[in-house]
Amino acid sequence: MNIQLTEEIIRRRGSAQSYQKGREYYNGGAIYDPSWQSTPGGVVLTAHCEGSSAPSYRLRVELDAGGVQAVFCTCPYDWGGDCKHIVALLLMYLHQPEEFSEQKSVAELLAGLEKDALLALITRLVQNNPDLYDVVELAIPAVQSASQPKAAAQPKEKHQTQVSEPFYHKQVKRILKQSRYEEDYAEWGGAPAYLDDLKAVQQTATQFLDAGDAEGALIILRVLLEETLDDYDGEMDYDGDMASFVQSLGMPLAEAILSAELDDSSRQELQASMQEIFDNLDEVIEASDLEVILATLEYGWAELPDKEAQWEELEEEEWMLLDELQQARLNVLERQGRSDEFLQLAEKADPHRYTLKLLELGQMDEAIAASQLIEYDRDILSVAKKLREAGRLNDAITLAQRGLEIKGSSMYELGTWLAPLEESQGKKEMALLAYRAAYDAHPSIELYRHIKRLSGFNWENLRPALLQKISTAQTLGTLIDIHLEEHEWDAAIELAEKETWYGNLLEKVADAVIPHRPDWVIRVALKQADALIAKTQSNLYPAAAQWLGRAKKAYQHKGQEAEWNAYIANLRTTYARRPSLQKAIANL
Repeated sequence: MNIQLTEEIIRRRGSAQSYQKGREYYNGGAIYDPSWQSTPGGVVLTAHCEGSSAPSYRLRVELDAGGVQAVFCTCPYDWGGDCKHIVALLLMYLHQPEEFSEQKSVAELLAGLEKDALLALITRLVQNNPDLYDVVELAIPAVQSASQPKAAAQPKEKHQTQVSEPFYHKQVKRILKQSRYEEDYAEWGGAPAYLDDLKAVQQTATQFLDAGDAEGALIILRVLLEETLDDYDGEMDYDGDMASFVQSLGMPLAEAILSAELDDSSRQELQASMQEIFDNLDEVIEASDLEVILATLEYGWAELPDKEAQWEELEEEEWMLLDELQQARLNVLERQGRSDEFLQLAEKADPHRYTLKLLELGQMDEAIAASQLIEYDRDILSVAKKLREAGRLNDAITLAQRGLEIKGSSMYELGTWLAPLEESQGKKEMALLAYRAAYDAHPSIELYRHIKRLSGFNWENLRPALLQKISTAQTLGTLIDIHLEEHEWDAAIELAEKETWYGNLLEKVADAVIPHRPDWVIRVALKQADALIAKTQSNLYPAAAQWLGRAKKAYQHKGQEAEWNAYIANLRTTYARRPSLQKAIANL
């Protein structure tokens, strides 16, 4: 396989600093134990790299015909783009691929072991690393489910749950009561702490549902809904956190009802109680998020109205509600491992989930055909990513190209994912189109640079349209970045001075133009510092010192160190009785 990897690609994937540091790491031999492993779509690289804040870091890079697919490093770097350790690994693979030893897949490694040998191996691993016990324990049900053929659904006896309804009424009441009396339990700012306890109860219901005890899950969720609504006070729910929690119970309750074996009497009783709840909902709570409960009680697993034949008979909101009910049904079928029934329903109700299930089952060609019916760009992107992971890069690119035509809400994510792949295949025009779609959705200096790099002679025709996209206050920072990028110092200064609300923009411009407009920097820096000092608040003095530092650099650039020394000496004398300020400016 021809893997697309060049120094330019590696350079573009990280910041200038991370690339430079990564090159130093590579040249210094910091990468060790490099290996590669073949995958259906490409190769996986693994290695260790000497670290600065740890003895070493573990690295992993996935490559395919589209270039770098995914990267992982155990270092704490989180500043965007690849860290220096990943850069070093990529440079080593580019220039010294022979240094990488081939590594077998886990399946190949274990293929020859008998059952007793596998048990001994796993036991030894868990003894050496006790944390693996939980991993193994959680993985066993999934492995058993995947290895056993799914039998046709058989009638079964009604499950008798062990869940105590009075116990959960008490527990939820205690949580809600505690929230009113303990200040630390309901802190100001952010979501109230007691919401975590309510969510933990909801998670318990999910665990019962996953374990096949739908009746138990239904009891817990119904208690949660009843008790939280009984306690709810819209005037006290300042940020709507409790309303959001209540609304989040709609889908889990629908799934529990669909999974439970309710007789007609129980269903009618639950329907009546739920209707009473809806009739008394606080106006702050969005009833639409909970109405799926009533729809589930009305229809259950029965046939729903046909959209094409009965479109005019129901309002759009009702159709949306029935679509939500179909999602609940799909969730239940997914949870219960009923793949055939899932596919039958998803083919009619949700082309996106239908396609993903086909991919999961390894039915690639059928999935690609089904993907043509997906309507939303975000869903197209998720399927395209799965296709790439499965080694079907060309199909992934073709699908993503169709997603660009939709002009939906995920253009930024889709465009930034697709553009590097197009470029790796030598399709610069398509890469430019993808970057442009991403830029139109969310302008940034990085996308501006990509578009400029790829546009060639057409750049002057494209640039005005790009600038027009960033004429609002929300994108002012990007416009300033562009002016600085193009060395349009005065335009950047004008914007920064006009939009004084965004103080960090003034700082950014001042830092950038010290060598080019030192007089302006001196004037602005001293003005900002004086204003901060005048407030006589010691917590503002470090910021004042930063502005004074900019003024110092500008004076030095002009060769006027004597003027600066005179200014700072006078400042120290003037404010001799402010020790906090003296400390802040001590090194200036």
